[in-house]
Amino acid sequence: MYRGLVNYLRGQTVVEVVCATPERVVNLCAAHGIPFWDLTWLTETSFRVTTTLSGARRLAEVTADIGAQVTVCRKSGAPELWRRCRHRYVLLAASAVFYLSYSPSAGLSLLATVGMTYGAGRWLGALHQKEQALLAGTPRENRPAVKKRGVRVRRRVLTAALCLNFLTLAVYKYLNWLLGATGLPFRPLELLVPLGLSFYIFQTAGYLIDVYRGKLAAERNFLRYLLFASYFPQMVQGPIHRYGELAPQLFAEHRLQAENLRDGIELMLWGMLKKVLIADTLAAPVAELYGNYAAYPGLIVFLGAALYCLQLYCDFSGGIDIVRGVSELFGVRLGENFRRPYFAQSIDDFWRRWHISLGEWMKDYLFYPLALSKWLPRLCKPLRKHLGKRVGKLLVPSVATVVVFLAVGVWQGPGLQNIAYGLWNGLLMSAAMLCAPLFKKREGRAMQIFRILRTCFLVTIGRFFSRAESLSAAWGMLRHCATHLLQALPRGVWTSFGLSAGGYVTVLLAGLVLFCVSLQQERGVRVRTALAAKRPVVQFLVLVAALFLLLATVYLNTGYTAIAYVYENV
Repeated sequence: MYRGLVNYLRGQTVVEVVCATPERVVNLCAAHGIPFWDLTWLTETSFRVTTTLSGARRLAEVTADIGAQVTVCRKSGAPELWRRCRHRYVLLAASAVFYLSYSPSAGLSLLATVGMTYGAGRWLGALHQKEQALLAGTPRENRPAVKKRGVRVRRRVLTAALCLNFLTLAVYKYLNWLLGATGLPFRPLELLVPLGLSFYIFQTAGYLIDVYRGKLAAERNFLRYLLFASYFPQMVQGPIHRYGELAPQLFAEHRLQAENLRDGIELMLWGMLKKVLIADTLAAPVAELYGNYAAYPGLIVFLGAALYCLQLYCDFSGGIDIVRGVSELFGVRLGENFRRPYFAQSIDDFWRRWHISLGEWMKDYLFYPLALSKWLPRLCKPLRKHLGKRVGKLLVPSVATVVVFLAVGVWQGPGLQNIAYGLWNGLLMSAAMLCAPLFKKREGRAMQIFRILRTCFLVTIGRFFSRAESLSAAWGMLRHCATHLLQALPRGVWTSFGLSAGGYVTVLLAGLVLFCVSLQQERGVRVRTALAAKRPVVQFLVLVAALFLLLATVYLNTGYTAIAYVYENV
């Protein structure tokens, strides 16, 4: 029974072998370790045998030199069942179960968004085809007018669709906050906030813009488009993908492969280690320092903001790693969303490494349209006359950068502190852009370390705003850090953060491992590839050790509390 179950999971193939010397075929199978069973002789020169899927391929290879003819008669087992069920429909069903199990009522919002953007995409595609047909039958001198009229109509459709799309996001994210600000107790959408709202809103909006620009043909199959918008691994954390990048992988047929299972499990374990051992463990001291900052010296409060940077990175990137690992189990490779941002040597380099998919989305769909628009250069023209040629040339991209980061701040949630967070980063990016020619880039290890520390310091200042409950609380923390920087430590300060001795040890050791792995990756070492090159017993021991650490932290540490993802409902 056990062997039958294993063979079913591995997949099995019935092949027919024709050879002048069939005994040599049997001997070659035994010599090369090719498993086979249920051998049935058909004639003196042919027989039928059952083997594994990989065994059938190896059998054809090793018997080619002796002139054997291997014909596949029938395939069965889990991999074949997976193939027959059509990979994309399985993924769609899994996405529906995952999403509806979280909130059945919120599924209506997802379907409404998907249906609206699907219809708008079909409409834009039809308008584009109509425009091309008219241009083909129009004299050359009249084509600019036809093209201009077609662009105007498509722009109206796109604008209406995007307004409806982002209006949905604004209602869910800000209506409850506005009602709370007015003092009204009524919260109509408190239980209806869809999972991963921002991510599928941005993803579908990018799809519409690409169809409008003619870079992408409108998807005609609604189920295929629904799978793209609701692919379940990326619903909680992202990343945000373009249709042209993700859809071909989703719609392709994938086989169950050991490499995918290995890579997916390794990546999920790595993400869980970052989430459980670091992010969740740091949640208590970070909450204490942000909520009761006046009781601690300014240096400790600043350390709390730095710890929040680490917590947020491990929470977000750990979640992304889990997402990517789950997706790799199905043979779908999602894009990297973090590239060791705290090794960045400048603020613009940091944002190229942090939440890469959102940064690329903002650059392509907001920054470039703003910077290349007609009204923004016209608006900045009076200032360019007084600021000089060099500064005036960089004024438009600087203003566009500030607008982009203000949009990021608004996206993070309601509250003036988020606006201040976006404004801080936008002004830093603009200042770096304007002042870059004034500073000569010096090389050397010491200079690189200085630039990394400087970038981390500036990023930490911004996290005062993004984590604080309000703008006044953020300013209060900054003033406290400046005025009480070297205040004496209160007695028993290290026991007031909600961490046991084991918690401190866990964070230190896990942080050290994270630093070492990140440093190797920064040097160009592919850690997973290096691990895959090791012997299977070494790989197994590494996975067992990682799993043991997770279980020990969760079940043996009485002080551990699972914390929801920071961006779960952003």
